[in-house]
Formats: sequence, structure tokens, C-alpha cells
Amino acid sequence: MKLENVERKAYELLQKFELKTIPIDVKSIAKRLGISIKAEPLKGDISGVLYIDNNKTIIGLNDNHSDTRHRFTIAHEIGHFVLHEGEQIHVDRNFRGYFRNSLSSQAIDYEEIEASTFTAALLMPGEVLKKAIFKDGIDLESDDNIQELANKFNVSQQALLIRLGKLSLY
Repeated sequence: MKLENVERKAYELLQKFELKTIPIDVKSIAKRLGISIKAEPLKGDISGVLYIDNNKTIIGLNDNHSDTRHRFTIAHEIGHFVLHEGEQIHVDRNFRGYFRNSLSSQAIDYEEIEASTFTAALLMPGEVLKKAIFKDGIDLESDDNIQELANKFNVSQQALLIRLGKLSLY
């Protein structure tokens, strides 16, 4: 799928659930999609997992990670759920799982690139981000302003800078 279409899927989901205020409530999106969220200490560098078994869908979060990381992971796993329906990465009977860890976060696999693109569009919708910058006259050369904007969207500074770059705003 082209990355523009991936972004469109994220925007369509925001419109479907009429989510217009930031920070985007990813837990509400998961709930509306019928996805449960469970936080537990996970081994190694795993941030989260999407577990699909018959009619049960669960996002497992690493309890040891920050709220910002949880939001990113939930959005990322929702991306897999929306974009990769029917595709199986790990098969054991009727089980499909996606794991988010340091390797997957490098976005080497195209499905990971798609899920990360979806995540950025969901958490930082392009038009909403542009309005926040131009309406408030935010100087993107200021580290303090970048941090303030990241806080507004409840994302990491790194995620925001990557998104700004992809949108040719930075």
C-alpha cells in the first residue's frame, strides 16, 4: 500500500470516530475497534504486542514504558490491526501476533514502515499539526517550542521531529 493511502486510512479512522481534539485518545479508538488493552511487564525491549485469536483482540503493553511510549505503541498496533487484516506474521493455530521492539522500530520491514506511518498520522494529523504551528506562530528552531508542541500532542520529541520532516515542515 502506498504511504499516502496509509495516512488516509488514519484520517478516515479519526473522522469515523469524530476525534478532532489533541492529544488523540488512542485508548478510545482501540475500545471502539473492539481491542482490549493490557499492560504487563514484558521481557527485553518489547514495547507491545497485538494478539488476535478468533474474536478476541488484545494490545499488550510493556508496563515498564512511559505513557508517551504506550500511546505510540497502541497507535502502532492499531495500525497493524487496520492495515494488515488477514495477514499473518506469526502463526500458531488461529493466532496472529505483531511485536513492537527495537528491531521493528527501525522500520526495516515494509509492514512496520506502514504501521509507523499510520501511527504518526493518527497521533499527529498533518492538518491539525500545521494549524497548531501556524495558528500559535510556533518557531520550530526553538527546542523549547518543539518540546511544547510534543507535549501538546503527547508524543516524544523524536516522533514529532520525524513527523515534521515527513511533512516538510522542519
